[in-house]
Order: sequence, then C-alpha cells, then structure tokens
Amino acid sequence: MMMLKLSERVRRGFPILTWSKGYNVDIAIADLVAGITIGLTLIPQCIAYASLAGLGPEYGLYSSLCGGFIYVAFGSIPELNIAPTALLSLLTFTFTHNVTFGNVRASILLCFVSGIIELLCGGLHLGFLVDFVSTPVVAAFTSAGALTIASSQVKNLLGLKFSAETFTDVWTKVFHHIPETNKWDALLGLACCLVLLSMRKLKDFGTPPLDGPHSEKTASSPIKKLIWFCSVARNAFVVITCALIAYFLPAPFSLTSKVPEGLPSLTNPMAEMVIRNETLTVVDMMKEVGAGVFVIPFVAILGNVAIAKAFAKGKVIDASQEMIAVGMCNLIGSFLGSYPVNASFSRAAVSNASGVRTPLAGIYTGVMVLLALTFLTPYFSYIPKPTLAAVIICAVIFMVEVTLTKMIWEINKMDLVPFFVTLAACLLLSIEIGILVGVCVDIIFVLYGAARPKVLIEKMNENGANYVKVTPTAAILFPSAEFVREKIMKSKETQVFTVVVFDCQRINRMDFTAAKCLSAFISDFKKVNKQVIFYRPKKSVGKILTKVTEGGAKVAQSEDALFNFLKVVVSETEMHLTLCQQSN
Repeated sequence: MMMLKLSERVRRGFPILTWSKGYNVDIAIADLVAGITIGLTLIPQCIAYASLAGLGPEYGLYSSLCGGFIYVAFGSIPELNIAPTALLSLLTFTFTHNVTFGNVRASILLCFVSGIIELLCGGLHLGFLVDFVSTPVVAAFTSAGALTIASSQVKNLLGLKFSAETFTDVWTKVFHHIPETNKWDALLGLACCLVLLSMRKLKDFGTPPLDGPHSEKTASSPIKKLIWFCSVARNAFVVITCALIAYFLPAPFSLTSKVPEGLPSLTNPMAEMVIRNETLTVVDMMKEVGAGVFVIPFVAILGNVAIAKAFAKGKVIDASQEMIAVGMCNLIGSFLGSYPVNASFSRAAVSNASGVRTPLAGIYTGVMVLLALTFLTPYFSYIPKPTLAAVIICAVIFMVEVTLTKMIWEINKMDLVPFFVTLAACLLLSIEIGILVGVCVDIIFVLYGAARPKVLIEKMNENGANYVKVTPTAAILFPSAEFVREKIMKSKETQVFTVVVFDCQRINRMDFTAAKCLSAFISDFKKVNKQVIFYRPKKSVGKILTKVTEGGAKVAQSEDALFNFLKVVVSETEMHLTLCQQSN
C-alpha cells in the first residue's frame, strides 16, 4: 500500500512518467512542428521583452533556455511554454532599475527568490490562493500592464530619449519631447507595426498544420498552411528583415547594444556583493528589491494557473503542480542568468493551433534558443530599437480586455467597480499597488455580501394556518446576524402574523454570535405572543440553536413536523381568542 502511494506521488510530481507511456512517432512529429513554430515566435519576442525589463537582448534568451527543458519533466499542459512575458518583464524593470547593486544581478536574484516562493506555494498546496483574485481584477491589471508596456515603448518607437516610470509620466514626457522625434526611427517603427498587424491578420486566411491532438493532417492546401506559418513567424520575419537593413545600409537607426557571444555562464544568485567597500548580503539585496519578491511570484502563479485552466481541455488541473513547474524553471534558470518567467497566453494559443501533443515540444524550442545563442548573438546588435518596440507594442495591445469588459457590462455591471478601480490604480499609481487595491476591493465586496445576505419574507397559508416564511439565502455569521434580525423585526408581515417559520435549508453555517442574535430575536417575539419555528436546519445549525436558545428552539425537520407545529399554534391561538372573548 505504501509503495502504491509513493508511486502515485512520484507520478503526480513528474507528469512526464504518465504522458510519455504512449509517446510515438506521430506525436513526436506534431511536437517538432509545434516546437519550431513556437521557437520562431519566442526568440524575437524574448529579445524584445529583455529590453522591456531593462536588460540586454541576451538575457531574454538566457531566460528562455531552461523553461522548455524543465517544464517537460514537471509540467502537464502541452501548450505552456515558460519564458519571458511582457507583464513580468515590466514588473522586473519596476523593481530592479533603481537598485544600487545593478539591475542584472537584481533580476537574477528576483528570479531565484520567485522560484523558491513558487515551489513553497506548490509544496504547501496553496493553489487555492489564486481564487481570491476575481476575473475583473485580473483583467484590469492585465489591461493596465498592457497599456503601460505599450506606452513605455513609444519613446523607442519614435527615437526619443528620456527616463520615465509611470503611465502618466511617460505620456507627459512623450508630449514634451515630441519635437525631438528621430524621423528614421519613427518611420521604421510605424512601418514595423503596420507589417506586424497586417501579418497577424493573415492568420485568418490560413490554416494550422494540425487541427488537434487526435486529428489527421488537415486537408487544406499547402498555401493556406504556409500563410498561417508566415503569420505566426511574423516577429522573426520583421526582426530579421530590419536587422539585415541595418547591417547592409548605413541608416541612422537607434540600434541594440553589443551582445556577448555564446552560452550563459553559471552564476550564483545568492552570492554576496561588494559595493563601495560595503558588503551586501542576500537579505540586503532583497530589501532593496522590496515588494517585488512577493508581487512577481504572485503574478507568475496567477498567470500560469489561469492559462493552464484555459487549455486544460476538460481535464482537472493540479494548480500546485503547475506552481512547482514554474518554480523549478525560475529556480534553475536563475543560475543561468534568467530573470522571472512564466507562461504566455499568446504562445500557448500558437502552440495549441500548431497541434502540440505533449510538453516535449519545449525541448525543440529550447534547442532553437541554444542555436540562436551559439550562432546569432553577434548579429543582435544590428536589431533596431524601433523594431523591438514595435514587436512589444503589437504583442501587448491585444492583452487589453475590451471584449471581457463588454461581457462584464452585460452580465453584472457591479463587477465593473473592481475592474475600473484596479485599472485606475495600476495606471495612476503602479501595477503592484493596483493589484493590492483590486484585491482589497474584492475582499470588501465579499465581506459586504456576507454581511448583507438576501432575506426573502413571504406570507403563507397552508392547512388553514397563516404564517410568515423567512428564507435567508446564505450562511448567517456574525457580520450579518444583526442585519437579518432587524430585517425580520421591521418587516410588515412579521408584525401582522403570530407565527414565523425560519427556513434554514440554505444556511450551511452559523456561528455563536449569530445564534445568540437569533435567540434574542425569539425572546423578543415571545414577549408579544409570537412564535418562531426553525424549518429543516442542518444538524450542526440545529444543535447550535438548541443549545443557545433559552428553553430550546422549535425545530421542524420535515413538512409533517412543521404542519403539526402549525396545528398546535392555530389551536392555541383559537383558545387564546376564546378566553379573551369570555373575559370581555
């Protein structure tokens, strides 16, 4: 028995042991096609995202190196590819650009600490924590991040030179420096945006190479497949074309800085540093990075689990295992110069459309990154900055959740409150403060709902008995107890009828404070010769009511018991009326 439990735990910890059993040539070919396709999307994207993080292009590739290889062993969703993303790149820049010990070292340390926190969250099965952030809040900070990222790249797109951090600061300085626009950079950047958006639209006229994991090759023409492939490889096409233009033509473009050749060397993210004759420990460096050590792993986990659920295809997702997978990618990647990484929805969508079958596709993507680092790094310095800015802008503008906002408006307009509050806080203050504000608004909404549950009050007439039926629609706990009591006491119906039937079928919990409050409510009714009957309470709720209520509560566990109570009440009422008439 113990051996069976151990083997089950090993299989859960290493999903490769499960999906590799049925691996064959057909699956391998599908994974090869998907891996190469993702590689063509990922390499130029990660070079661009590295600049967004304030790092050299090589760090984008260093960060892409481990994800493909490590996720194969620990991940379970074939579509996911762990590499730099726009939002994490922006957050990395936010928390590292002002540190005294250098943004490169800070980014690597942040990656290491993020990996440890993600592993701890996975090991302690804290996947449920992501459920405390609602979809409107996630959509808001994702949209705000996309707007901030796109705005930050406007200066590179136009060849402007200034330093700015916040969304408002960027646009203020853009308008201030607009006369200094480099016309060649602006022309190239806008042309790249036009080409990228046009090629993105081409995807609608093509078809993917494989339709799904159990399908045969599509019967569509090779031309349609080529069109789709060209659309997916648009980033690579634009970057290579612009690099060739800059290499052969002495055009006055702003170019990327010189990139070191070859593979990354091993680094120790925990090593101490000496700055101005002062030794900085890991703790000192973490203090400078600040809230980033918590914000970045939280956003990475949130994104990874959300994307995994989106591509689960009906399977139950082990959120804790996904945390472990992304944690291992960050932890091991930090020793190879990586900055924080997680999955990307756009890459996952391309991977899914490419017909990926298993996480092994990441190996082929990883090999492409290795080849790029080995042979192409000398040429990265010819990539114009406006081209990378265009790649980033055209990638992130579709992260703005316009469609989802319309859906929220149609379904529940109240959910737009946390959405717009979070969006405004992210844009006007900062992304990390915006997330915190959004979570606080969510908590306020949840607490308000718990403190003010809906209470249905109906007039009833059954078997000749008139009574008021009170039905709370949620658990009665200490924040809502007094509200429920007042609602019942002030109701016109309860003032007219002598019997109140308290329907407890929807009450799954009741605490001591709520029970005492209901006890006071029963006492108040007894003083005016009115009775309260609790109908079908859960065993735990009934036990609490019986113990707390003075003289015990009247509890009816069935319809027959309720009718018997009502008959007694009717006869007592008639007897009371008779006595009153005789006395008069």
